[in-house]
Amino acid sequence: MRTGWLAIVCALGAAVCASVGCGRDTVLVRHQAEITHARLLAAEAEARPSAGAKTPAGGVGPILFFAPREEEADVPAGGEEDAAETPPSPAWESIEGKSFGEILKADIREGPASVGRGFVHTFGKPENLLILGAAFGMDRIVRHNWDEDVREYFEDNDSSLAETGDFGTIIGNPGLHFLIGGTWYLAAVQGRDARHHELSKVLLNALIVNGASTMALKLGMDDRAPNGQKYGWPSGHTSSSVTVAAVMHEYYGWKAGVPLYLLAGYTAATRLEDREHDLSCLVFGAALGYVTGHSVVKGELPQVAGFTILPYADRNAGGVMFVKGF
Repeated sequence: MRTGWLAIVCALGAAVCASVGCGRDTVLVRHQAEITHARLLAAEAEARPSAGAKTPAGGVGPILFFAPREEEADVPAGGEEDAAETPPSPAWESIEGKSFGEILKADIREGPASVGRGFVHTFGKPENLLILGAAFGMDRIVRHNWDEDVREYFEDNDSSLAETGDFGTIIGNPGLHFLIGGTWYLAAVQGRDARHHELSKVLLNALIVNGASTMALKLGMDDRAPNGQKYGWPSGHTSSSVTVAAVMHEYYGWKAGVPLYLLAGYTAATRLEDREHDLSCLVFGAALGYVTGHSVVKGELPQVAGFTILPYADRNAGGVMFVKGF
């Protein structure tokens, strides 16, 4: 019973993190951006004491558009409300006209550099190091206060999770995640689907960064799992599952992220049930996967002078936007 509640708590915690953490800037169509910008300027003008007052420091500044405006006929007939509901259509590098082998060779050549950037995005940012440091501190608190109690409980008791068999072990296996990512990539290349080609590459890069980091930590700590096996810390199943959830959260939003975070929480709970890991192993594994997944995706968005460059595409226009929050 205690394990069932623990699984629920882990799952709910992951869902909360998914809904409030690390959101990604949305790639907008130009008309949507212009509407939003106009509304912000109008609201700021109403708040000024006089019409001639200048924009206060830190206020709403101009958004730079580097593409022709779409024709008026392309603006949805329903007005601003309909335009706001128009789904974004990001511009991806085309792979049309290239052979399967050409695409594969180019990606293999680019692979080491992409993975290297993934490590920099993950471990080269102070905020990420702060998160991981805080997670390690929590990990040590859990280890010295609760790990032994959890071990003793599972030595003498079975939980409701035992009825699910090896399902959690299977779906949380990093090898399965690489298989899914690789299959997705090959299908995208075969179909010359530029969007899914890019997304699958980012997922594979995130899994490589997470897998290598997890293995390095395992070898460095040489910790024993509750079942006596070596290299128990941190949990590779947990970190890999959360990495997948974080990448999907970044690309598809909370509707994809929350179910996958819940599934990752379930996987983590089954690792306790199977005595493959201590509770502390799950804490840091989840933090590592979360930081890696979000950072690798966000690192693919280039920045210039503090402005994030967002590509966009409409039916008759395309270009980039420089976006910065003040």
